[in-house]
Amino acid sequence: MAITLLISFCATLGGTIFGFVLYMLSRSTWKMVSKITKAVAKVYSGLIAGTPVLVILMILFYVILGKQDISGIVVAIIGFILVFGSFVYSHLTLTIESVDWGQTEAAYALGYTRDRTFFRIILPQAMKAFLPTYTAEVVGLIKGTSVVGYIAVTDLTKMGDIIRSNTYEALFPLITVAVIYFAITWGATALLNIVQKKADSHRRKNK
Repeated sequence: MAITLLISFCATLGGTIFGFVLYMLSRSTWKMVSKITKAVAKVYSGLIAGTPVLVILMILFYVILGKQDISGIVVAIIGFILVFGSFVYSHLTLTIESVDWGQTEAAYALGYTRDRTFFRIILPQAMKAFLPTYTAEVVGLIKGTSVVGYIAVTDLTKMGDIIRSNTYEALFPLITVAVIYFAITWGATALLNIVQKKADSHRRKNK
């Protein structure tokens, strides 16, 4: 359970930071940086979207990092960071572009700078559409970590398999694993729902 939580937490945090940084580079005022980032992100997102997570993990573990003395846990974290970062970049781009451009123009008319407009006006509104999908994706990531046993990581699912093979009892280990996964995803969803409510500007205004 600890390994599952470690991989999930690190991948969520790392993927969120990675995706956000990638997006910020794509909107850089330096046109060359912005153009290169968008081109790289387009190819990167396409590859990630079209490749199963398990295949990505196995390529990292057995091919790209196969000759390196790196733990399977680290490889799993890197793999899920790449997957989750792709989602964050793509969905952040989509939700921010959905905010009416007129609000940006109004902010500029009031004397707001480009960065202040983004962080104070555009991003908070985009978060209202971004966070529900983000929550669902985090839950999907946690459940997706069940495949890391294929790269020699003894996670929650792998431990259930070991117990099942030793005891020849399938029902109890599988039910236990399912209950633990449910508890983890329920806790993550509850926590992110609290964050979502805190980030709701209309709710804060009403209070």
